[in-house]
Amino acid sequence: MVQQYDLVIVGGGAAGFAGAMRAMDLGKKILLIEKNRIGGAAIFNGALASKTWWELAKDFDKLFLTDRGYKVKEYTFSIETFRTIVAQAVEERYQQMMRQIQYYQQLGLLDLVYGQAEFLDPHVLRVQPHSAPAFLVQAKYFLLATGSRPRTLSYLPVDGRYVFTSDHLDSLQEFPSDLLIIGSGVIGCEFATILSTFPRVRVTMIEKAPRILPYEDPDISEVVMQNLSECNVRFFTQSQLKELRVEDSGRIRYVVEQARGGIREETASHVLVAIGRVPNTEGLGLERIGIEVDSNGYIVTHLTQTSVPHIFAVGDLDNHQAGFVNVAEQEARYAVERMFGRVRRPLEYDHISWIMFLRPEVAGVGLNEQRAREEGYAYRVVRYNYELTARGIAMRTKRSFLKLITTDEADPYILGCRAVGPQASTIIGMVALMIRFSRRVSDLCSILQPHPSLTEGIQECARALLGEAIFKPELHIE
Repeated sequence: MVQQYDLVIVGGGAAGFAGAMRAMDLGKKILLIEKNRIGGAAIFNGALASKTWWELAKDFDKLFLTDRGYKVKEYTFSIETFRTIVAQAVEERYQQMMRQIQYYQQLGLLDLVYGQAEFLDPHVLRVQPHSAPAFLVQAKYFLLATGSRPRTLSYLPVDGRYVFTSDHLDSLQEFPSDLLIIGSGVIGCEFATILSTFPRVRVTMIEKAPRILPYEDPDISEVVMQNLSECNVRFFTQSQLKELRVEDSGRIRYVVEQARGGIREETASHVLVAIGRVPNTEGLGLERIGIEVDSNGYIVTHLTQTSVPHIFAVGDLDNHQAGFVNVAEQEARYAVERMFGRVRRPLEYDHISWIMFLRPEVAGVGLNEQRAREEGYAYRVVRYNYELTARGIAMRTKRSFLKLITTDEADPYILGCRAVGPQASTIIGMVALMIRFSRRVSDLCSILQPHPSLTEGIQECARALLGEAIFKPELHIE
């Protein structure tokens, strides 16, 4: 007997859960299939877990400040205690999700199965629970939200202890004394930020590009690189890893080839592979039912709909903005609304806001200068330092700034914004709203901001673009 549902969701991470909750809003009968744990990478080994680590590292880092009128001479810390705190944060979020799932299970609207799923044909899914016989289901619609996993290197076996990926941060038994990070994108830089905070941890990063965070503007990369350098992080940029082996002693020996010439042979205690992520599309039977997949393994979609009209794919599967939890959730909600004729507003990506948990925090929305040039915009840009705001002075910040990228006209529209400094993410949401509703820079200038606040800085940044700033940035260049 084939079981019938309005909607079957494959994957119970951030996207799958958000889609399920939207379907509950609409009173639909759904089946949610999860291979491992509800919440997925968004809470267990991704966004929530790593950001809890970052918050702990940031708090710990305050012990070593010398410009706050105090000096800490003695302290203790343990990786076991930190791991316990992170586990508590993860468990809290997991229980919130399970509380809602169990509520809708009791109402008979939602069935949850832990197992795997595979399409037999476009309308029939074979479900194999971990501890029960397989069964078949049909649904009016299917939502694929199986997420992604860290990309690895074929010649480098990952053991999760000495050679690890972002999935293994909570499995570390000790702080690495000498960590090699392969890759300097967001994940690599976040791990460098977290681990270099702790005493006696040295971090080395290898990057093929001329600078770390190569997809961001040079001024952002420069600040992050300078701050990390002060925390025992060194960089091999424009370099390639030519050889790496684990010796009998447990030490890891590697060889780096630098673009400017020269071969460096080094050793490390641990290696983090941070070279991106790959979508989890294997085993779903996509090739059997004719779902189009690109050369990198991502499912080709248009507004979350695949080449098979009643099947939708979201989050890390579609590569529109892979890696962002907020995008995955929004796509899933939109997909469910589209399935059942309840779309209230279009799905737009031009105002996606994001945070990189680095030293300092980096947040952004819309285009940066690189992308504006690549897309052929005639644009204007203005940069405004935190130190020109009262709140920035009170926080004793350094190397922190705001940057607006706008169209090139008298009263321009905002194309993008970057904030580099403490609480950067608190600023970006307001700019995202301005972009979403196509408001001009003069509108940002006229908002009554609280004082003293960092949002005053983005307002002054907008005023500076129009030549109207209260504190003129050109008069405070050191």
